[in-house]
Amino acid sequence: MKAQQLLQAVGPELRQQIISYVQTDERPAYRAVIQSLAQARKLRPQFILEKSREKQGEWLVNQLYMKTNDPVAEQLLQIWLLKSQGTMLTTFLDAVGIPHDGKGQVEDLPEEISEEKAAAGIDALLALYPPQQVSLYLHMFQLQRPEGWPGLTAAMDKVESLKLA
Repeated sequence: MKAQQLLQAVGPELRQQIISYVQTDERPAYRAVIQSLAQARKLRPQFILEKSREKQGEWLVNQLYMKTNDPVAEQLLQIWLLKSQGTMLTTFLDAVGIPHDGKGQVEDLPEEISEEKAAAGIDALLALYPPQQVSLYLHMFQLQRPEGWPGLTAAMDKVESLKLA
């Protein structure tokens, strides 16, 4: 799944949580996203930023649903994951045995993740986080390689609660 498809599939509650976080806690990144999307639509960013937070969020989500804006959707989801979900990232990386900087940043991704290690990582995440959030993270993790990791895909397919619409 592409980032824009993931954003649609996670449901309104998680989507709102992501948008609210970026609006509130990552204001410079939020403004950059609005500026980029507004310019692509030939709008002044100020036109969007003058709207209420709720209307800004609605406009942003509608823009992120477009295929052409997939890179922006991916960037927004990465910001949310790296900045607000660091423990989730490190929980998975530790369970799978991938070295990281302690904040979820990985220098070298492994060539292979076995289905067993992936299943251990999924179990560790599901013990702490809601399935939708776990699924979003795992799908975003899979986007780090063009074809993802077959072992992770197989492990994800076996967990019914991780399936997104």
